[in-house]
Amino acid sequence: MKSYFCTNRVLAWTFSSIAVTALFFACKKDAATKSTDPVTSNQNDNKVMLAATHEGQVDVYYADVFSEVSEAAKQQGIQSAARQSNGDAALQATTSCPSWSIDNVGPGWPKTVSINFGTSCASALTGRVRAGVINAVFSGPLLLAGSTVTVTFDNYKVNGLPVTGKIIYTMLGYNMVANGGVKYTQQIIDGNIKLNDTVNIVYNHTKTVTQTAGGNTPANPGDDEFDTDGTGTMAYKDATGNTTATVALSTPIPLHTAWSCQYITKGQLKAVLNNLTAVIDYGNGTCDNLATITVGDKTKQITL
Repeated sequence: MKSYFCTNRVLAWTFSSIAVTALFFACKKDAATKSTDPVTSNQNDNKVMLAATHEGQVDVYYADVFSEVSEAAKQQGIQSAARQSNGDAALQATTSCPSWSIDNVGPGWPKTVSINFGTSCASALTGRVRAGVINAVFSGPLLLAGSTVTVTFDNYKVNGLPVTGKIIYTMLGYNMVANGGVKYTQQIIDGNIKLNDTVNIVYNHTKTVTQTAGGNTPANPGDDEFDTDGTGTMAYKDATGNTTATVALSTPIPLHTAWSCQYITKGQLKAVLNNLTAVIDYGNGTCDNLATITVGDKTKQITL
């Protein structure tokens, strides 16, 4: 991907899982929508650009929760109605990383599964290190249309950062064909992540996730692919808890992911802050850690 600029200016930020080197320049402005002061205009562009990259980082901490919930349901025998809903008592407690336990091995719902990462549990696929507990309350078998899973967190951390809030998954169905699979909505309610000493974000987002490949091989996640679209907000909070800025989020083009790649491979994310819009374009489907961000007449490449 190419980037085009007119003068030099460098803004560097490094996060635990997203490295962003931002290059901004005093280019031609649209006077109807931007400040006539080049410095102010540049600062405003920087803010919306940075907000877009913050969203990319924040979403990472919630994106793989469903995969953990799905694996827990599989391990506990409550993934589909075709299996015994009371599970197998021999499977209810494990000592692996993470470990799983269930509160109700008898008939009837709801059932609560605890996914315990202990003090440190590293993922071989993503390299993320998690700790603490994910609690998932199942209203019915995971893959049954209409079932919900309500997720809360107990001292849960990803790469050392505390992750809080609530997630509600609602199952829309499962289509067992090669270009299908599971479909569900994900509602993140008051998710809160403090990225560093000055950046504290409250995240509310509703998404629809549609599996687009691997639906006919549910036992083999390696061929699974997904499209995700939705809307939400990201609010910045100061030390006293007051909101200092709010960013509106949407997906003009659904975001495409594959189990075999830890990055978003294509699609677009739009972030709007103070009437300025930043669009992250994740590419053409290649599995790489590159994306481009466009604000007005500026485009730059970022490394995820």
